[in-house]
Amino acid sequence: MAANRNRKGLKDMGVDLSKRSYLGRAVLGGIVAIICGVTSVAASAQSVPQGGVLDKLRKAGVVKIALVNAPPYGTMSPDGTVGGLGPTVVKTIMARLGVPKVEGVISTYGELIPGLMAGRWDIIGATMTITPARCQQVTFSDPEFIEGLGFAYVPADVPSPPKSIKEIGEKLDQIGVKSGSNELAVMQASAAAGRKGTVSQFPDNAAMLEGLQSKRVQLVVGGVMVLRAERDRRNNGFEVIYPMPDDILRGQSGAFRPGDKDLIDAYQAELRKMKASGELAKMVTSFGFDVLPGAMEMTNEQACKIQ
Repeated sequence: MAANRNRKGLKDMGVDLSKRSYLGRAVLGGIVAIICGVTSVAASAQSVPQGGVLDKLRKAGVVKIALVNAPPYGTMSPDGTVGGLGPTVVKTIMARLGVPKVEGVISTYGELIPGLMAGRWDIIGATMTITPARCQQVTFSDPEFIEGLGFAYVPADVPSPPKSIKEIGEKLDQIGVKSGSNELAVMQASAAAGRKGTVSQFPDNAAMLEGLQSKRVQLVVGGVMVLRAERDRRNNGFEVIYPMPDDILRGQSGAFRPGDKDLIDAYQAELRKMKASGELAKMVTSFGFDVLPGAMEMTNEQACKIQ
């Protein structure tokens, strides 16, 4: 199983993923982090440099975040209120850092990093998949949770669904993904290896699922929680496969401009407190996500090394 393969890889990086260890190490994870040098991070959260990014946000009283409207990962209501797991974590931490208001901007996955670097928003509040390539562009916070990809198909159109990512490229002609998503690279590699599938890109989840149900594509790939929620909302119009045995489980979190070190350090210190106390795990499960063993101990540096 993919989970077993990833757990072995994470153990090699020093993260013990056994269930017994997870139940006993929520607090120990915070202690280990301090031993590894997080003391300076916590100190910076108490004493923020004047004129730094966090100081400016405190004076303004508001932080602008980008999110993708994909419940339960992230949502924004008509009145501008943001919700979902990613924005809720940001709201909680920023309030504790002295920034009480969060202003949300709906974006697509492909726009999240370019918009951050262009200064259109202060933080990526969406739960983005942490990949080595993205880690070269932005600084992720520690993972909020660990997850693999979800795959959806209509049984009448695909009576014999693929049993692995490798098989998708070998058996299917049309595959749908969201533009700018981590799934795009995964499916392009699968299609190229299988020499059969063609990958079509859609701007968002709604368009992608319309493409599936209108038979433009045979299978779509996305966040498993979104696919499950949409399956229920659409009266079981399609089936969801999760996990695939050759999928890679990756950390998911928000991200920052690498130069915003004072903000990153203060945010990380608060996030690690939430992990150590068990508060984050409760928040994650409240939105329906699983807390996999080791998720609360994994750091952003470790998540960035998962190939």
